[in-house]
Amino acid sequence: MRLLIYSALFTGCLFAQDSLFWFDMNTVRDPIPKTAKVLDRIFGISQLDVLDSLKNARITTKDGFRLQIVETSSVDEANLNLRKFREALTDSVYMIFEAPFYKLQYGNFVTKKDAEIEKLKLNREGYQDIWIVRSRIEQSNTNSE
Repeated sequence: MRLLIYSALFTGCLFAQDSLFWFDMNTVRDPIPKTAKVLDRIFGISQLDVLDSLKNARITTKDGFRLQIVETSSVDEANLNLRKFREALTDSVYMIFEAPFYKLQYGNFVTKKDAEIEKLKLNREGYQDIWIVRSRIEQSNTNSE
């Protein structure tokens, strides 16, 4: 009787174990995630090209200002606006993800006054919901030190 009980418990434990051996990972069809990209007129759209170009151009960052032109929780809306602003604006447009929002920021301004001047210019062109934000900005080292 004991042998029968121990056999039942042992086989029950074997069959109770959950296993992922039956799961085929090739059947998973998740979409490719849409990640934030840096799009600007200097470096193009490839993130690897941006990294290589940063090494070659000797870009440094410092505290400055940017114009925030869009803030949304929808990645599709952010990508749509990114394409629209990339075609319409002359300076760099950055997509920044700070959970849960995608933020589109424009330009690299050293002083707040420069950012205010550009904001007024864009307001005259019809862009109304723009505000100035503090940010790390890119600045080229054109003079050798």
